[in-house]
Amino acid sequence: MKFFSIASLGLLLVVATAFPASELQREDGENSVTRNKPTRASSGKTAGQISYLIKEVFEMRKELCKNDETCIKSHVAVSENNLNLPKMTEKDGCFQTGYNRDNCLVRITSGLLEFQVYLRYIRNKFQEGNNRDRAEHVQFSSKALIEILKQEVKDPNKIVFPSPTANINLLAKLESQNDWQKVMTMQLILSNFEDFLQFTLRAVRKA
Repeated sequence: MKFFSIASLGLLLVVATAFPASELQREDGENSVTRNKPTRASSGKTAGQISYLIKEVFEMRKELCKNDETCIKSHVAVSENNLNLPKMTEKDGCFQTGYNRDNCLVRITSGLLEFQVYLRYIRNKFQEGNNRDRAEHVQFSSKALIEILKQEVKDPNKIVFPSPTANINLLAKLESQNDWQKVMTMQLILSNFEDFLQFTLRAVRKA
């Protein structure tokens, strides 16, 4: 009888250790298929982060404009300074018509990567106080958003990374401007970044 109890206990231990392993293998198989599919919870969290970024960027624009309503509402017509800022187009698949989740996520992620050099420029221009802290936080949050979206992209090889050399040349060009041009350029960057985030928010909610 004692032998039976020990044997039974040994069998139970074997089953107890083997069963979770088989369950993990099954779950891993499911995760490999579904990891690119967002859940409502993950999409909601991402949308919340984007909304927060939009609010912070708008606050930066207000500070830059000294709360002047005309300046805030203006998208600054400075002939775009040949900045070639990231924009959404119909071919990106992010609009209501012709929406394509995979293409849209690739464009959003690539666009946010392109914006990093501009956000770095703005961060360097805000020298101290709340402006500096907010600029640093916006860039940090945008980088965190990029990492989140990368996990959703089905084919990460399609993501376009900016050229480091091109970024260095762009920063040098931006620094060569006079003070008035720098302020206008910062306003242009922020207003375009805000627009890009608005498109991103709508696309994420649609996903």
